[in-house]
Amino acid sequence: MATSWDIAKAAGVSQTTVSRVLNGDPRVASHTRRRVADVIERLGYTPNGVARGLVTRRTQLVGVVVSDVRNPFYPELLEAIEHQLTEHGLKMILSNAGERPEDSYMRVLEEHRVDGIVFTAATMDSEAVRTLARRRFPIVVANRSVDGVECDSVTGDNEGGARAAAQHLLDLGHRRIGVLAGHPEASTSRDRLAGFASGLQEAGAELDSDLVRVGWYSYEFAYREAVELLTIDSPPTAIFCLNDLMAFAALNAASSLGRDVPGELSIVGFDDIRMASWERFQLTTVRQPLAEMARTSADLVAQRIESSHAPYQQLVFPSLLVRRRTTAAPPRKPGG
Repeated sequence: MATSWDIAKAAGVSQTTVSRVLNGDPRVASHTRRRVADVIERLGYTPNGVARGLVTRRTQLVGVVVSDVRNPFYPELLEAIEHQLTEHGLKMILSNAGERPEDSYMRVLEEHRVDGIVFTAATMDSEAVRTLARRRFPIVVANRSVDGVECDSVTGDNEGGARAAAQHLLDLGHRRIGVLAGHPEASTSRDRLAGFASGLQEAGAELDSDLVRVGWYSYEFAYREAVELLTIDSPPTAIFCLNDLMAFAALNAASSLGRDVPGELSIVGFDDIRMASWERFQLTTVRQPLAEMARTSADLVAQRIESSHAPYQQLVFPSLLVRRRTTAAPPRKPGG
């Protein structure tokens, strides 16, 4: 197995110079760095990708930021992103943002010297995204969008999907409909709520603000608010949840209160993650092509790393209502 001394001898430089090249020391002349990297690759001292990184000063790492890895939406997205990044010779560094996404964004960049970042949970007021975009650092905003920022983005048709959900519930005969919305600063929450409201309005119905709960894309929030909605006087006959995780919480809340779904309550989700089609749930939901969106996000960040001045792309993927077993006509009133 080759050693750093072997590299130094073959490249005609000192061992100290080899060490400086390996550590990315800027004092090493570019032609010397390239000569050392060529020997490293030829002798197999390090993987080819690392040797290329010594020349290009790239790490071959891409940061991917999510808000809550416990949400089953994100593992599906990450699986496809990681696979596609591998096709480009890149590796994924995951950052679970939690409730302090700005800190996580910058930590991924600073600690790992990543070549690019895919943001899957950016808020509309994300200063980190705006700062990196101004610097023309390779970023892709996926799943959500950040208004007024010039960068590559990949989203689903959130408004169109929510309008389809509204039309579906109206066609079934529902008029008193609750909504469990997500993070108030998430574009998905804004757009899905707006699309649902406009879908009702187009049919001559109105969204009752007293039945709308805005908080977080979390199971705990959705369960608590679903219980509250279902125990008020004149509860809703249907609940539209702005992601599938919250829909699962609403299903469990209904079960805990002895409410039959869909006999007494209809529930609609959004995303169509794998669990939505499981026999236990059979959730009516709005499908987004998650794997395709994830692969496209990986492709775009890889392309942006190679060419920072290429035209930006803002891609919107279509959504589709998938009707399963959690929606039906509302129960008839006594004597009706």
